[in-house]
Amino acid sequence: MRKLKLQVVTFFLFFLTVSGIVVAGSIQNQICEPVISTNEKPSNSDFYFVHITDTHVVSKLYDHQETRKHWLISLLDYISSFDKPPAFVVITGDLVEWGEGFLGVLNYYAFTSCFYKNNTQFYADKNCTIPVYFTPGNHDHYPNRQLYNYHLFIDMTHKKDHNCYVVTYENLSLFFMDSGPVYYAKPSEWVDSLGYGLTKDEISWLDEKLSSCTTNHKIVLMHHPAVNIRNKNGGLFDVFVHNRENFIQLCEKYDVDVALAGHTHEARVFDAEEYQYENLAINTSNYPALFVQSDDCKEGVHYRNISIVGNDIWIEPSKEVNFTFFNDYKYESNSEIKVIYNK
Repeated sequence: MRKLKLQVVTFFLFFLTVSGIVVAGSIQNQICEPVISTNEKPSNSDFYFVHITDTHVVSKLYDHQETRKHWLISLLDYISSFDKPPAFVVITGDLVEWGEGFLGVLNYYAFTSCFYKNNTQFYADKNCTIPVYFTPGNHDHYPNRQLYNYHLFIDMTHKKDHNCYVVTYENLSLFFMDSGPVYYAKPSEWVDSLGYGLTKDEISWLDEKLSSCTTNHKIVLMHHPAVNIRNKNGGLFDVFVHNRENFIQLCEKYDVDVALAGHTHEARVFDAEEYQYENLAINTSNYPALFVQSDDCKEGVHYRNISIVGNDIWIEPSKEVNFTFFNDYKYESNSEIKVIYNK
């Protein structure tokens, strides 16, 4: 009997391993359809992008209705259908509920199936006109604090750069960084959901990139925020720990417009003095560096537009979309989802 149980366990592990290899290979073949329109966007036109965060997608093995996967597919379909679509989409971490191990492979397969892909670039739409950029979150590190599956499925290009990279669009530069796994050093602070933070090398990278930046506007993106509310003992909730103050100083020194984050599952806007701004939209040109958190896509479907209007960046309110699905509808691809949008 013991031998039989061992054989069953061995077969199950072998099946998961083979399945992981198969699905990891299959996502490389999801090629976008050709772009139909040949109209070129004027280089000096205004634009906006969409911030999504904390999608926490789970494999059908645990999420039998694939609710979070369908929420993400529907949200991408929704924002792609706007009369004026966004220039791009950013997703700041906790892409999946847990990222490592065999189950992490299955979770990432479910997550990546929500997108279109051309070579190494992910897109929100089938015509490959709305690129999507990512940063990892602490859940993507779970459970062994590594990012093997994140690199395998999402971004192998920037692995050697500690997941740091820059994207420039017109007169805007975006600096993507990894705020690390959960910070476990002080058990008394575990309830505060702190992130490990940035290494000295990553701070040096940001200093060098910001100092050499030639665009008018600069936005830094990572999973954990640098500024947030405090607990009753005066400690900060949900922020990252290492080099937090150095990061804030760099944002102020180089006139960063926005540091954009998720993790808190809340929509909040602060300045470096921890003053919270309640009334949005807000023009960042009238303020020092702002530290912005957007709401999640785990407990609801949220997104935030960041608009560039002339020489100004506007932080718009976080929005929630309620999707009502046909119970008997079979989801097959991003472009075939049929939903009712209740704004």
